[in-house]
Amino acid sequence: MRGKLLLAMSLLVACGPPRADSDCDGMCQPAGPEFPGVGECKEGVCSPSFAECSAQSDISTCAEACKAQGTTCAANGCGGYTYLLYYDIGLCEDHGLAGLPFERECDGPIDWQVNEAVKCCCEQE
Repeated sequence: MRGKLLLAMSLLVACGPPRADSDCDGMCQPAGPEFPGVGECKEGVCSPSFAECSAQSDISTCAEACKAQGTTCAANGCGGYTYLLYYDIGLCEDHGLAGLPFERECDGPIDWQVNEAVKCCCEQE
């Protein structure tokens, strides 16, 4: 009996506690502390998250941006927002910065104003 108990205890110590997103195998891309719950594992599925940066010259809607990245757009699916706008691609690629959030439909035109880059809310496949 003592041998079985020692074996069980050594396995627990060696393996450690289960990861919080073990159902998703660590594949989710959380959006960060500004957007709690966005891009996290929920019931074994990664929730939508803000995708890679897209340039104004390449796309005009988030539906196009997500499709170009091999996924689908999630309207208002990232903390209630569809996209984050950035002044330029350099600022967009800085993971420490959050852009200006917008609530829009996926197939509606992006409201670029003077901005040149966007992160759209896309499903995580």
